[in-house]
Amino acid sequence: MKIEILGAGREVGGSGISIIDNSTNIILDYGLKVNRKGPSSNPLHTQDVSAIFLSHSHLDHCGSIPLLYKKEDPPLFTNQITLDTINLLIKDSFKIAKREKYPMSFGKNEVKKMNKFSKLLEYEESVIVDEFTCNMYDAGHIPGSAGILLEHSSGKKIFYTGDIKLDGSRLLNGCKLPKKVDVLITECTYGAKNHPGRENEEKKILEQIDDALALNETVLVPVFALGRSQEVLLILEKYADKIAFDGMAKAASEIVMQYGHYLKDPERLKKILNIVKWVDSPEERDLIIRQYPIIVATAAMMSGGPMLYYLRQLKDKPRTKILFVGFLVEDTPGRVLLDTGFFKKAEEKYKVHCEIHQYDLSSHAGRNELFEIIRRTTPKKVICVHGDECETFAADVAREFSNIEVYAPKNGDVIDV
Repeated sequence: MKIEILGAGREVGGSGISIIDNSTNIILDYGLKVNRKGPSSNPLHTQDVSAIFLSHSHLDHCGSIPLLYKKEDPPLFTNQITLDTINLLIKDSFKIAKREKYPMSFGKNEVKKMNKFSKLLEYEESVIVDEFTCNMYDAGHIPGSAGILLEHSSGKKIFYTGDIKLDGSRLLNGCKLPKKVDVLITECTYGAKNHPGRENEEKKILEQIDDALALNETVLVPVFALGRSQEVLLILEKYADKIAFDGMAKAASEIVMQYGHYLKDPERLKKILNIVKWVDSPEERDLIIRQYPIIVATAAMMSGGPMLYYLRQLKDKPRTKILFVGFLVEDTPGRVLLDTGFFKKAEEKYKVHCEIHQYDLSSHAGRNELFEIIRRTTPKKVICVHGDECETFAADVAREFSNIEVYAPKNGDVIDV
């Protein structure tokens, strides 16, 4: 049995893992690598695919899956909320590609085939693919996210974390893990750092909101559509009647509420969503600015979405606050804004005079959580992927667990199991 790294080897983005056993080729994720300058790229090419298992619906894990349907029709195992949100994000990708005038690597026919051959699999429900029995475990990352366990008929167990979070949040419970595996393929996005205490970060956010409300000023909260937008609403629950909710976050929330069993407290979120003001059209936005002091909208990294309209209207107001609540990729408009105070995208550039802050509400495991995941799963081999410092993290794991073989493979590397 072999494990080939198709993507996210020593980097974040474009995740893809191939599990090969004789003629069986099981693919774990197949995502886009978003390049900061130029078109996005795909994982390494693979063929004769037996089955695809998807950990979750972020584009860096799912955005290239339709490519696998150009010449083949393998089953795609996932759950319904993940499938629904894949379709939402891919539809938006087509729209952005058309607007930005760059080609997509697949078309709508491949997306249709992907949906046609999708097989729904709930948490801890098993399916057999050749010599493998496969299960999915709640990963605690976003609604519907899953770690994937493959148990070979020989008894060997491989567990792929996808993106994972050990500690729970307001929105989700923490991940569930198999008790003992032979091989752990783990993300290490935050292998070099721990997150600050969530309670303290939330307290700081609420203090910023209170300060703005006392001065009758506006707060802009850019968010990811799936997961982060719903989490922010739960944090800001007591201000629900003062919140305007805009962009793809609305469509994502509608999907999330259809599958409340993936959430920690679906009734609480439903109550908040019934109170906040849903922005139904662009024509409403000027009125929203005058009437709602808290605006929660996409996109999180300021690369598009309605948040850009609000920013343009409020950029000259020094007491307006912009609260980033997630990671900002280098060279994205959001990161440039945080670092320089200037918004810059394509031909558009202007000075932003607002207060700008960033808080850590990450849905990825921090360093200590990753070590605890290793302790709980007791693997013989650990393969570190999906991180900018995979080699450093792997060396740290090897020092901490002297009895474990540890790898930080590059894309294209093959590991024997």
